[in-house]
Amino acid sequence: MRQSDGQSEDAAPTGRRQRAATMSLKARLALTLATAFFAIVILGAVLTFFQARDNIHTELIAARSVATNRVAQLVAELPASRDVRGKLAGFVRTFNGDRRVKVVLIDSLGVIRDQSIMAHDFGALPQWFVQLLAPEPSTTIMPLAAVSEPLTSVAVIVDPRNELADAWLDLLTSLGLLVSFLAIAFGAIWVVADRALRPLTAIHDAFARIGGGDYSAKVAPRGPPEIQELARGLNTMTGRLEAISSRNRRLSERLLHLEDEERAALARDLHDDVGPLLFAIDVDASGIRRTAASPSPDKAAIAERAGAVVAAAHQARRELKRILGNLRPGATSGLGLKGAIEEMVAGLAARHSDVAFRLDLPGGEFGATIEMLVYRAVREAVTNALRHGRPEAIAVAVEERAGALAFSVSDDGGGFAGPQRDGGFGLVGMRERIEAAGGTLAVEETPAPKGVRVFGRIPVAGLVPPHAAAAGAGPAVLDEKAALAAMASMKDER
Repeated sequence: MRQSDGQSEDAAPTGRRQRAATMSLKARLALTLATAFFAIVILGAVLTFFQARDNIHTELIAARSVATNRVAQLVAELPASRDVRGKLAGFVRTFNGDRRVKVVLIDSLGVIRDQSIMAHDFGALPQWFVQLLAPEPSTTIMPLAAVSEPLTSVAVIVDPRNELADAWLDLLTSLGLLVSFLAIAFGAIWVVADRALRPLTAIHDAFARIGGGDYSAKVAPRGPPEIQELARGLNTMTGRLEAISSRNRRLSERLLHLEDEERAALARDLHDDVGPLLFAIDVDASGIRRTAASPSPDKAAIAERAGAVVAAAHQARRELKRILGNLRPGATSGLGLKGAIEEMVAGLAARHSDVAFRLDLPGGEFGATIEMLVYRAVREAVTNALRHGRPEAIAVAVEERAGALAFSVSDDGGGFAGPQRDGGFGLVGMRERIEAAGGTLAVEETPAPKGVRVFGRIPVAGLVPPHAAAAGAGPAVLDEKAALAAMASMKDER
């Protein structure tokens, strides 16, 4: 039972929180305003009650004091009066219509001989109100002089009913005005809140469309400045989402083209480089079989053809190693960036003996991700130069500079063959990857010698080159003049 009671006690606040969470903003505002207004009404009623009680007490004390003073003055004047009874009767009549005090003349037997008539302004008062505010009954009896026989005393009776009626009327008027004011304020606030929150419906619908993948959703900036700013922010977000979506679609298309191009390149390499070697192995192996099957086999010929088969197999393995090196993602593993680029360039130099390669590479390690991005960008740039141009020299430079790894690949292959100035799909894909890592990649045409230069930079966390302090902040990429000077020196060497 204790456990169940504890669970029920815990469930009650949870249920209240859930109901509050599902309550709309306008409902919360209405509940808050109603609670605040109810508290204001209660506070106003309490303050009015205490103020009315004090006012009634003060007025009745003042009325009693005035009446007793007038009676005392009457008693002092009676011995000198010729018509005592007339003076007493006139004195009583002066209190007719008084709203607070009633004067009564009493004889020696305690019989009321004369009394004033009070004003009857009060109606039916609530009993609870009378009990709350009515003071204790107050009657003051003052003796008269001997000349007033048989009248012996004057009773001053203070009646609070008219004051209570005034207090009740004031209370109803004050509370009525307060309730009317609060009702008008509540209505005005409700109308303003409804108009201010109405644009949120359009914003909610826009978010629903965005969640469904429709990034063209726009919202007209309406309502208060805060809601307008929210609508403008939503429109900016949808514009960026639409641009990102369009960019992702273009990237997907580029990646598909890149995949087709890489497959075509792989097929071309297998057909042009590995295919002839396999054909040569097949021809030599067939020759060995024919020679060995003859009545008098020529051992020298067999040995020669066997050597050719071994050489072709070795060459095929080298070509396969080169192709796999281009395909596998961990091309720099174990070699470092410098070793991987040198190995890649050595393979290309063996196939393109008419091209002079010049390398300016730093030692050290920069992280597998950064090294892979730079390696692939350099490989793509060098491959494009050899495939699409007629270069006599290619310069590859990588340098640590200003907390980043800058790289540059320059050639003298004649520049762009057409209007495409951003590189093929390979470089486009590399630009996307490098930009995702916070770097930049650019392609430009060099005038002299006429060629193409691919350059970029990738930030490396914690990289502070030793020469940075002395050299100061330099450009983010390698100097173009230095690259052109390297090209010229390579031509001189040739």
